[in-house]
Amino acid sequence: MFRRIVKFATPGVAVVSAGLFPFAPNQHDQVDHESMQKMYADAPGDRQTGKERLYLMFSVDEFGRVSNEINSIYQAGFLGFLVGACYGGFISSRVAYMNFMERNQATAFKSSFEAKRKLQDQVTLTFAKGAFKWGWRLALFTTSYIGIQTVISVYRGKSSIYEYLVAGGVTGAMYKFNMGLRGMTSGGLVGLSFGGIAGLLSLAILRATGTTMEEVRFWQYKWQDNRDQAIRDSIAKQSAGEADPLLEGHHEKFGTANLDLDKVVAGSEETTKEVAVKVAAVASKPEEPVEK
Repeated sequence: MFRRIVKFATPGVAVVSAGLFPFAPNQHDQVDHESMQKMYADAPGDRQTGKERLYLMFSVDEFGRVSNEINSIYQAGFLGFLVGACYGGFISSRVAYMNFMERNQATAFKSSFEAKRKLQDQVTLTFAKGAFKWGWRLALFTTSYIGIQTVISVYRGKSSIYEYLVAGGVTGAMYKFNMGLRGMTSGGLVGLSFGGIAGLLSLAILRATGTTMEEVRFWQYKWQDNRDQAIRDSIAKQSAGEADPLLEGHHEKFGTANLDLDKVVAGSEETTKEVAVKVAAVASKPEEPVEK
C-alpha cells in the first residue's frame, strides 16, 4: 500500500519541485526515448486520449522540465502574486501613511529623524502585510482558474467557452468558501460571469489570429524540440572543430586508449613508495664534513 502511494505521488512531487525549485527527483541513468516533445509531435492532440494528454501535461522530461501547460499555470500564479502584492502593498502603505499623519499631529518627537524613522517603519511593515494579504489570494485565484481551465481543455482536446465558465464558477465558489453556502453561490455566479468574459476575449483573439489553443500548444512543443536539437547540433559542431592542444598533449603522453583506474592507482602507489625509499636513503646518509 505504501509503495502504491509513493508511486502515485512521485510525479506530483516532481512537477511541483521542478516548477518551484531548481532541482527535482530524477533518474538520469535511465534513457527515455519517448520524450514529451516526441510523443506530442508523433501524436498530436487529436490522436491521443484525454488520459494520455493529461499524463503528458503532468509529466517531467529527462531534464527535469515541466510541460508547457504546467509552466503557463506557474507563470499565471507568479504574475497574480506579483500584481496582488503590488496592489495590496501600495494601498495598505498609503492608508498607514495617512493614519500616521493624522494620529501624530500633536505628538512631540525628539527629532525629525525619529519621526521619519517611525513613519518609515510603519509604512514598510504595513506594505509587507498588505502585499502578503493580497498576493497569496490573487495567486491562488489565478492559479486555480488557469489550472482548471487548462486541465479541462487538455482533457477535451479542444478549447471552448465551457472550460472558462466552469473554471470561473469553481474558482469564485472556492474563494468565498469561508462565507458558507450563500457566499459560495454568489461567488460562483460572479466567477462564472467573469470567466465567461475572459473566455470570450481569449477565443476572440485566437479566432482573429486564425489559430487554436491546440495549435499553440503543439508549436510550443515543436519549438522546444527544435531548440534542443539546435543545441545538440551546436555542441557536436564545436566538438568536431579545431583540436584542443591540451587534449592532443594528453593523447601524446598517455594515448587514446581507455585507462584502467586500478592500474593507475596501483602505479601511483608504487611511485609513492619509490619516492619514500629515496627520501629515507638520503636522510640516513651521513653528512660529509665541510672543508674549511
